[in-house]
This record gives sequence, C-alpha cells and structure tokens, in this order.
Amino acid sequence: MADKAFIKMKFLLLTFFFCVTQATLNAQQLDKRLLDEKVKLIDSTFRFKQTMYVINGIPYSAADSVTIDSVLLANGFKYLVSIDILKEAARNLMHNNNDVILVTFAYNQKLKRKRELFRTVRQRFVDNYVSFSQHFFTDAKDPVLYIDNLLIHHTEAKEKLKGLTLKSVYYIDYNDKAVSTEHYGQNAKNGLVRIWTAPK
Repeated sequence: MADKAFIKMKFLLLTFFFCVTQATLNAQQLDKRLLDEKVKLIDSTFRFKQTMYVINGIPYSAADSVTIDSVLLANGFKYLVSIDILKEAARNLMHNNNDVILVTFAYNQKLKRKRELFRTVRQRFVDNYVSFSQHFFTDAKDPVLYIDNLLIHHTEAKEKLKGLTLKSVYYIDYNDKAVSTEHYGQNAKNGLVRIWTAPK
C-alpha cells in the first residue's frame, strides 16, 4: 500500500515538475508583450506613443502585433543581439514622429565583414592562462567572450576562439569599448565579444 502511495506521489511530483518546466519555457518565448516589458526595463519613461518597431531593418507599426509576434518568435532569445530605443533627437534625424524600438537579431553576416571581425577578435585575445583556476591578470587585455549566449571562462576564451572556423561562425557582435563590469565582470573594461555559431 505504501508503495502505491509512493508511486502516486512520485507521479504527481513529476507532473508538477513538467508543468513548471513547460511554463518556464513558454515564458521565455520572445513576443511583442515581452519585448515591450524589456523596453520598459531599459527606459521606464518610454511612452509607446505611435511606436514603430524596426526588426533587423524592417519597420512594423504597433498595429502589426501578429506579424511582430511571428518575427520575434521565429528568432527568439537565442539570437537576440540588442534592443535599442531611439530618443527624440534621433527620431528628428529620421524625420519621424514615432517612438522607435530597434531590435537586432543575429543573422548570417556577409563573409567579408565576418572575416574582418573574426580576425580582429582573435587578435584581441592575448592573455595566456595555464589552468582553469587561475584568476584574472591585473593587467588583463582580453575582452569578455560569449559564444551562443554562454559566457566563456576567461582561461578558456583563447582556446575556444581557436576552435572556431570562419565557416562555423554565423554572426559576430564586437564592442571594443568598456562595458558594465557589474554585468559582465572584470574583463568588461576591455570590451565584449559575442559570437553566434551557425545553426545546425
């Protein structure tokens, strides 16, 4: 009798776990509603007045919410590069009275641009570490490296880059300026490299 109760309890726990996991995965899908929430986090004063969404260079009006959802869901968080908001001065330059939300997703970059970035990025990783447990050098030169949205440990960054080929790289986002050390860690003072590999 105790075994049946145990099996029933185990089944209920597994069902609960599955439901929670599924809800979490569903919550991670990028749609217009979630994008708008992210925009509010970036700028709490953003009013969404006659908002235009520009996704990888293609403009959509806020009324096209079904199309916007479709485009966002097709790309997802994995390939999200940036969300930017055009302030009033920038809008005036575009001769546009709309609020503008710019969304960039990784795409298969042109070979020439990818080759230039790949060469530049590889040259930026010059620190030599001998073991995984080694701390950052006080005069470290390497930027922070993410591959497919995963932070690469500073001691492995150079080797991980060597393991990539130009053919395996889909998109490179390189910022040679300092980024937030609170968000990205000590080497953020040296910039940020984000690489997406070709979809399999």
